[in-house]
Amino acid sequence: MINMFDILTTEKSRINFIKGLVYISKAEEISEGSNGVNIEEMEALKSAMQTLSISEKEKAKLEKLIYSKEINLDIEFDNERQSLFFIREAIQVCYAEGCYSKAEKDMIYKMGQMIGISNDKIKEIEDWAVKAK
Repeated sequence: MINMFDILTTEKSRINFIKGLVYISKAEEISEGSNGVNIEEMEALKSAMQTLSISEKEKAKLEKLIYSKEINLDIEFDNERQSLFFIREAIQVCYAEGCYSKAEKDMIYKMGQMIGISNDKIKEIEDWAVKAK
């Protein structure tokens, strides 16, 4: 089993990991005209913040982001390993909800471009996630 702290070694990387998941969680809701994320996603994000030892100050910022319509994709990671880990986990979260929507997929590809992951690599991860279901 992967220890997230071995990959997400700094609070900054852990914050960006959660922030990215927030943006992906919001993608479908915003495309449908609603605000924020649904209750199940909210609880999962809060649990992830706790698991990743996010400081109270940063938790408050992230919770505010959850309720806003803001999606500015301002995430970055320290290395490719962190970026690939984020993309893999984000895709798995989408599939865990039962549906990997077009809005979520579009968001993952946009984020992948921003953090230096090629579309081909994202496609490989998607294919792996489908087989792992």
